[in-house]
Formats: sequence, structure tokens, C-alpha cells
Amino acid sequence: MKEREVTLRCGENRYTVKIPDHIRFQYARLNPAEQTADPEVLIQEAFNHPAGAPRIEDLVQPGQKICIISDDNTRLTPVALILKELLPRLEGAGVRREDIFIIMALGSHRPMTAEEMTAKLGRDVCQNYRVFNSEFENPALLTQVGVSALGTPIRVFKAAMEADFRIGIGSVVPHGCMGWSGGAKILYPGITSADIVSEFHVMQGLRDEILLGMVECPVRLAVEEWTQNIGLHYIINTVLDEHAAVYSVSAGHYIQAHRKAVSSAQKLYGVSVGQRPDVVLSSAYPIHMDFWQCGKAAYGPTSVLRTGGEFLLLAECKEGVGPHPQMLDYMAMENGKDALQKRIQSGDTGEDLLAMAVGVSMGRVVRHAQVTLVSDGLTAEQCERGRMAHRPQAALQQALEQALAKFEDPFLLVIPEGGEAIPMLGAEV
Repeated sequence: MKEREVTLRCGENRYTVKIPDHIRFQYARLNPAEQTADPEVLIQEAFNHPAGAPRIEDLVQPGQKICIISDDNTRLTPVALILKELLPRLEGAGVRREDIFIIMALGSHRPMTAEEMTAKLGRDVCQNYRVFNSEFENPALLTQVGVSALGTPIRVFKAAMEADFRIGIGSVVPHGCMGWSGGAKILYPGITSADIVSEFHVMQGLRDEILLGMVECPVRLAVEEWTQNIGLHYIINTVLDEHAAVYSVSAGHYIQAHRKAVSSAQKLYGVSVGQRPDVVLSSAYPIHMDFWQCGKAAYGPTSVLRTGGEFLLLAECKEGVGPHPQMLDYMAMENGKDALQKRIQSGDTGEDLLAMAVGVSMGRVVRHAQVTLVSDGLTAEQCERGRMAHRPQAALQQALEQALAKFEDPFLLVIPEGGEAIPMLGAEV
């Protein structure tokens, strides 16, 4: 019997699986990126030709305090390269170095270490500028700027709001809650309080449809409306290819520059799927840190996988479940959306609301199909809490064979970059 081989990445490791010749399958890779210019040139061009805004050096003024908000180490944005171009432009416009500071937007992620900040921003930046993590659980370091549609006080990291000018840096990739990352998300919920981060995900949990890849996503539109009130004055967003190389860069207004980046990202991340698969084998690559992050790689495949199909998710999860382990219990909860709605109506926004909101969203995934998490980062007991089966990474081949054996003539979809791909059934991309 002839066999074909495909390779999937998981963290720093690569796994090769053999697919018997009689199995119909599609290997759905990200669309290959055309040869692009040097990333430093792309960044320079973005600053020279911003979307919907003047050049940054024509916007800032001497004496202003400038807050740069950067995504954290769960993202691959080449922030050091961007700062290499941005900081001289700010100082060339007369802004004093001591008036510039950088905030790592954690959302609800764990704080970055000094070593991680150095790796992200560059040693010179960390030595010559003030750099610190955002705070989402310390009321003394947050300031209220309004009230959300659900009645939650919108509290933002105080240091950022004390600045005269706020600049956001991030990347645009598919996102399960906002359709696409980037843009206003770096501020809201990037540097907001924990309850606003929770509400952000509650909006996803209350939706019935898959929001991944939606351009005018209702959650994003709500976030952008409030960002207008808070004030995000400029963004720089990159789009990275499958090798994490810079594919495109946009800069300027937080909505117009973001949509420009999304248009570019769609060309890379939209993957046309020939037919609805019975079995999906997907790697969460390039996401790897924990299940809180890796679980995002499940939304896209779920949108095309047949109901009752088999879904194998290969994910390193080197830090285990992540910062909100209760999400596993909420994944297994029956009638999760109704329970979430009742909780919001009762005004119960306890500290685990975020875990509940994300767990309810992931609960739709584990009810749609049989999900097997192939990971050394979680145990079988933890997976069972989340209504998933579990296999170690070394058993990937065996797990695939067992999934295929459940169907008489299965169609298999293999997604090697599931952390970024948007499978689209029968779509032309």
C-alpha cells in the first residue's frame, strides 16, 4: 500500500505523518507569499505613506508624552524593527527621549519578564526607554474612561491615558473574537482591566456564528467605537507570512490602516477547501504557548468540518492550559450560551467570567465534532474536563489512523498552519 507523507510543526518540533494512498485528502497550506522587499524597506514605506493620517513626524509635537503600546510575546510582530524606524522619527520631530515610554499590552496574559521584553524590543530600547507591562488587575493603576454597552466600567491602564499621544504596534492575523487581530485591539482590550477583557470575550461567547476572518466583525465595530472615545492616535500593523517574515506593513489611522492590513492578510491566510472534510488534522502552529492561545486554532477548522467529524489538534501548549484553567470546565458545560447570558443579566462579572466566555465559545467546537488534543502540555484528565480526548505528540500517527478508521471513505483535511489559516469551503481565495 502506497503512503504519502506530510509534515507538521509543533513548537520547535516537526512531525511527519503517513497517509495511505486510498485516503482522499487535501493539504491546505497558507498561500505562498510573493517575494517581498526587505522588511526595513516595507516599514519605511508604511511610515512614508500612511493610510488615513499624516506622517507620524507631522502629528507629534515637542513636549508631548508619547505612549507606544506593543503586543506581547504571544505574538510574532517584529517590534524591534518597527521601533528602529519609529523612535528616530519621533525624536527627529522634537519629542524628548524621556517623554517616550513603551507598554506591553498583556490583555489578560501573564506579565512578560525582562528577558522577554529585551527579546521583543531590543536591548538598546530596553536600556534607553521606560518599558513596563500593562496592568489589568490593579485598580490603583487603572483609570475609568466610560461605561460599556453592558454597563461595565471601561478602565484603561492609567499611564497610557496620561500620555498625549498613543501609538499601537501589532500584527494582523485571524482572530476568533474580532475577526482579525490588530488595529484598535492593542488598546481595547490590550491595556484595559480584567473585566473589560472578559466582556470582550463575552461578546464572542454570545454569538452563534464563527467570527474568525470576518472583516466588519460586530465585536470589532463595538471596540472601534469605544477606541474613538478613548483615543488611539496611530497604529503600525504588520502581516507575516508562514515563515514569520514580513509580508506587508501598514501605518496610520487605527481603522483605515487596519483594513488595509486585513486586505493584505486575506491573500495569505484564506485557504480554499474543496469539500467538507470528515477528519481534520491541524497544527496550532505558529501558536504554541498554552491551550488558552492554541485553542484559537480550532475555530477555523470547525467552520468547515462536518458535524460529528473527527478533529485532531496538534498543539505544544508548553505552559499547559494557561492563565485561566477553569475554561476547561466551561467547555464541557451544557447550554453554555444561556448560562453566560443569565450571568451577564444578573450583573455577576466575577473574576472567572473571562474563562467562562472563552470556555463557552470553545464548547461549541467540542460539541460540533470529536476533538482530540495531541499535546504533551496537557494531561488526559485535563482534556477530559474540556470534553476532549487526549493523545501525546508521539502518538500523532496512531491518532490519525484511528480517526480515519471511523469512516468508510473519509475525506481528510490537513492544515499545517492552523493558528493562522482561515479555511473557506469552496471559496476562491
